[in-house]
Order: sequence, then C-alpha cells, then structure tokens
Amino acid sequence: MPTLDGVPDDLPVRTKQYFLARSEVAFLAALEAALPAGYRVFPNVRLNDLFLITTRHPGQQKGTYARLRDKHVDFLVVALPEHRPVFAIELDGASHDNAQQQYRDAVKDVAFRSAGLPLVRLRAEVQHTAPSLRAVLSEHLSIRRAHA
Repeated sequence: MPTLDGVPDDLPVRTKQYFLARSEVAFLAALEAALPAGYRVFPNVRLNDLFLITTRHPGQQKGTYARLRDKHVDFLVVALPEHRPVFAIELDGASHDNAQQQYRDAVKDVAFRSAGLPLVRLRAEVQHTAPSLRAVLSEHLSIRRAHA
C-alpha cells in the first residue's frame, strides 16, 4: 500500500498500559456511583473539544485558541441523552501548588467562568467516596436539572 509524501511508514509509539492512573480510576468509580441516572462522565476532555471560541476577531481567536490548546479537564459530567455539559471536575494534587500550574489553573478557571460552565476543584489527596461526592456535587446537579 503506497504512503503519502511525508507520512512515515510507522511511528515510535505504543499504547499506554493504563489510560488513567489508579487514583483516577478510583475517583471515576466513586463519581459514577454518586451521579443519579441520566448523567455520564468523560475523563481527560480537551478544552478545545469542550469550548467554542465566539469571537470573530482573528487575533482574539488565535490568542484564545493558544490559551486553551494542550489543556484538558480531568472529568466532564454531561446530561443524557443530549450529552450536554453540566459541570467539570479538576483533581488538584501537589503539582497544582507551583506557580506554573497555578497559571494554567487560572486560565481554566477563566474559560469555565466565561462559558458559564461550573468547574469543581477537589483535592486529589482526599479519599472521595460516592456519598461525599454526592454532597459536594448535588448543588450542580439540582441547578442544572432545574434549567433542563
């Protein structure tokens, strides 16, 4: 089978053994157990896949795209059947205490606030359970249910 010009025959890649870290798997299980029927969770959602850039000004478009590029949110909760985004969750660990990560977090906070989509920040070091998550997230679920 012929290849396109400039496209190599293979790349030095392999599939990761685990898509999520063990702590993320445990959190995802607790989160899914905490949510009522009618919601779904997606891990590691790129901000460019979540947000539409609304300005038509080319400079602002490029600047906004650059700020969102290469950033993701840990978990996105959507309402079914439309898969409408309801809120997102960031698990903030020790790395979120350094200045560079705090800048990246601030950009995320502005993007979510600008879009009117709640971003819930939780500490990664805490052992989250379905009941504890239900308590923290209930206000976001009831607010969105009322507007649905």
